[in-house]
Amino acid sequence: MSEIVDIIKRSGNEALKINKPYGVDFHITEHGSDWLWAVFAMFGFCLVIYAFIFFFLEKKTTRLMRYALAPAILISFYEFFSYYTYASNLGWAGVHSEFNHLTVKTSMSGETPGFRQVFYTKFIAWVLSWPALIVLQELANVTSTDQDISVLELCESLLVQIFGTTIWIVSLLIGTLIHSTYKWGYWTFGAFAMLVTEYVMIRRQYFTNSSNKFLQLKSFCFMVVMLIVWLYFVCWGLCEGGNVIQPDGEAVFYGVLDVCLFCFYPIILVVSVYKGGNNPNFTMTGAKGENHWSVHKHNDEEANAGDDESHGKEVQPDSPRASGATAFQNENEGENTAEASV
Repeated sequence: MSEIVDIIKRSGNEALKINKPYGVDFHITEHGSDWLWAVFAMFGFCLVIYAFIFFFLEKKTTRLMRYALAPAILISFYEFFSYYTYASNLGWAGVHSEFNHLTVKTSMSGETPGFRQVFYTKFIAWVLSWPALIVLQELANVTSTDQDISVLELCESLLVQIFGTTIWIVSLLIGTLIHSTYKWGYWTFGAFAMLVTEYVMIRRQYFTNSSNKFLQLKSFCFMVVMLIVWLYFVCWGLCEGGNVIQPDGEAVFYGVLDVCLFCFYPIILVVSVYKGGNNPNFTMTGAKGENHWSVHKHNDEEANAGDDESHGKEVQPDSPRASGATAFQNENEGENTAEASV
C-alpha cells in the first residue's frame, strides 16, 4: 500500500522541480503548469482524432475531406508540441519588466521592477499554425459556394493573409523581448497589420451569401474569431507589455484563446467542408466566371466557323477525289492525248 502511495506522489507534476525558473521574479507555478498540461492533452486528443480519420478512414472520405484534415492535423501538432514545451517550463527567457504592477516577497533578481518569465515558444507555434488555419478557412470558404473561384485572387489573398499574420506575431514577439517603452511601437505595428489582414479575411469570407444554416453558423464563428484575435493584443498588453497579470493568469488567458482558435474553430471548418463541400470551379481571373465563359465562347465560335467553311466549300469535279480517278491515271490520259496529236 505504501508503494502505491509513493507512486501516486511521484506521479504529480514535477516540471518546475526539474526545470526551475532561475533568475526571474515573475514565473509560472505548478498550478499554471497543470493548466498547460490540460491544454496539451486537448490538442493531443484532437491530433489523434484527425490522424485516425485521415489515415484509417481514407477510403471512406472524399478528397476534400482529406484536404481539410491535413491543415487541421498540422495545427494540432504545432500546438501540441508548443504546449508540451510551455507546460514543461521550457522555451522561455527572462525580460526586465517596464512596469512594477506586480510584487514578490523575495526578489530573485534584486531589480525593481523585476524580471518576468516570457515564453517565446507560443509565438513560434502561432507563426506555424496561422498559415495552416488560413488555408483551411479558405478551403471551407471556396467549397461553400457555386461561383467560379479566381486562382489569382485566391493566391493573392492567401499571401496577404499569411504575411499579415506573420507580421503581427513577429511584432509582438519582438516587443516582448524589449524592456523600454519602445515595445509599444511594435504592438502598434502588429495591430495595424492585423487590421489589414482582417479586412482581407472579411472580404474573402463574405463574397457570397449562403442560405445553409450550418454555413451561417460558420460565418458567425468566423466573426467571433475576428474578435478573439484582438484579445491576443489585450492579453499581451496586460502580461508581457504591462506586467499586470501573473504568468499563471497569462497561461490561462492564452490557453483559452488558443483552444478557441486552434482547437474548436478548425473542427467547425472541417465539418463545414464535410457538410457543404462542393468541388470548386477554378478560373484564372474573375470570380464570376467571365473568363471561363469567354474561353468556351471563343472555342464555340472557332468550331462554328470551321463548320461553315467546310459546308460552304465546293468540291471541284476535276479533282482526283471527285472524279473517282487517281492522279496517276489523269497523267497517263494526258500523255496519250499528246501522242495522238503528234
